[in-house]
Amino acid sequence: MAEAEGHKRLQPRMSRGGFRIQFVLWSIMAGLQMVIMVGNLLRGIVWDLGEYLALSVLILAVTYRAFLLHVRHHDGHFWDEEEAIRADWDRRGRALSP
Repeated sequence: MAEAEGHKRLQPRMSRGGFRIQFVLWSIMAGLQMVIMVGNLLRGIVWDLGEYLALSVLILAVTYRAFLLHVRHHDGHFWDEEEAIRADWDRRGRALSP
């Protein structure tokens, strides 16, 4: 019979480094879109397609950042296990070298 495998990863190919890069890039994008939106609101510019596009990108960036935080919450123990395995391999390799 098949055994219960436990929890599965939400994003099987995402490592801790990949998470960090994506989180920083989406944060920068959200920040830039926020600056654009606030600047347009302060100048009182009439909204056209560009402003609505900037608003949609801001919503997308904030949503994806929330998803990344969800992935971090659920996949953090997988990343810790991988780092522990790498540390063990490094420790064993140093023990073998003269």
